[in-house]
Amino acid sequence: MKKIYLSLVALSLSMAALAQCTPDPSVTKPGISPAKLPDGIVGEPYSQVVTLLVPLDSTILYQGTPYNIRIDSATVVSIGDLPTGFGYEANKATRTWNGGEKGCARLFGNPIASSVGFYVVSVKVRTFFKIIGLPNQLDQLDSSTIDFRVVMGNSLQEFAHGNNLIAYPNPVNEALSIELPSYSSNAQFSLFNNLGQDMQITPSFSPQTGEIKFNTSSLTAGIYMVYGQSNGKNYQVRFIKQ
Repeated sequence: MKKIYLSLVALSLSMAALAQCTPDPSVTKPGISPAKLPDGIVGEPYSQVVTLLVPLDSTILYQGTPYNIRIDSATVVSIGDLPTGFGYEANKATRTWNGGEKGCARLFGNPIASSVGFYVVSVKVRTFFKIIGLPNQLDQLDSSTIDFRVVMGNSLQEFAHGNNLIAYPNPVNEALSIELPSYSSNAQFSLFNNLGQDMQITPSFSPQTGEIKFNTSSLTAGIYMVYGQSNGKNYQVRFIKQ
């Protein structure tokens, strides 16, 4: 039954628009295909089509006892913890799918640097079913999760899970200072906006304090990231420009 709920996550968010997609005719196993969604890459528009096949017959633990069941329908009750800037379009405008039905959805968005990381999307689904041999319809509310990841792209991807640094003041108006545990002459640090665009601001290094400094006076208000490498280690820090 859990596969049903993981599958429905891709079809539950859009009430106003229908996805421009076609279910994969080769999918015959209940569940969702592909089994793992590709990463969202900062700075690159994201679009991924998934195919869903809801089983008609299954088994369920009801009050501790396993039963063979016939699924009538399943409704997504709620979804939470999605990355910023992402949305869904389903090929059905409702949040309810019949047993044995195949559908598809398109996940789309523009990944931003401030959303880099792993996400555990929570899904609650109420399934309506009948125990085979019995006339009454029953229902059960279940919770499940599906993982999704947003990463930096191209040469920045290797820095996406680097060591965290300390930046101050944060929020900052003009001069941003970043403490480094070690510094080498070939160190490279760059500042990016939340769309993954390099702001082309060259930092200065203070050997007395062991800090790098960025002049942020030209930046507009928002969230920014600094990624860099020194002595073979990757570093990152997020800050807010007032």
